[in-house]
Amino acid sequence: MEELVFAVPTGILWKILPYNANGFIKGDSGALNRIVENGVFRRRSELEDDPAFKQIIPYGIISHLDSFYLFTRKTGQVEKRLHHKLHLGVGGHMNPVKTEMQGEQYPLHELKRELLEEVNLLNYCKIEEIKFHGFINDDSIPVSRVHLGLLYNIRLSAHHISVKETDKMSARWINKAAVAGIYDEMETWTRIAVDYFIR
Repeated sequence: MEELVFAVPTGILWKILPYNANGFIKGDSGALNRIVENGVFRRRSELEDDPAFKQIIPYGIISHLDSFYLFTRKTGQVEKRLHHKLHLGVGGHMNPVKTEMQGEQYPLHELKRELLEEVNLLNYCKIEEIKFHGFINDDSIPVSRVHLGLLYNIRLSAHHISVKETDKMSARWINKAAVAGIYDEMETWTRIAVDYFIR
């Protein structure tokens, strides 16, 4: 059966949020709750080239102290448009869940699911905090035009994590001071997140 993903009609979305064609949109739990309330599930193939909907993607930057976990996408990834790009965000499409959840609980649940699907937390490494900051929008390229990012910071207790799907990505820790040196190699969502959250 084809994957069902969560999306919001674009016309409704921009009544909830102030439109920003390429950048960060400050948000709070109230706006996030309204977006979740107005979402629908559709087959992923129907949405990939349909700008009438924005697929909602929780996008969590993993940090510990003054460093961030940097991913490199490999050719094993489904989304060919993002191969070889550097990114700081872990996350993915939101799918139907069996347990009913209210508002912001749902994207938080899906972010945690994606985190634990993509990385191993090792040697008693714990999630200390997950904080929602706002929204990432980029209408400048086709893949981003049909997606909206929910920007979170996932703060860990230690550096002890590793990538699970090594055929799809590799990763390493990078100090905050070194982020500027690789900025041009990053995918657009990560650049937007860096401009708001790290620089």
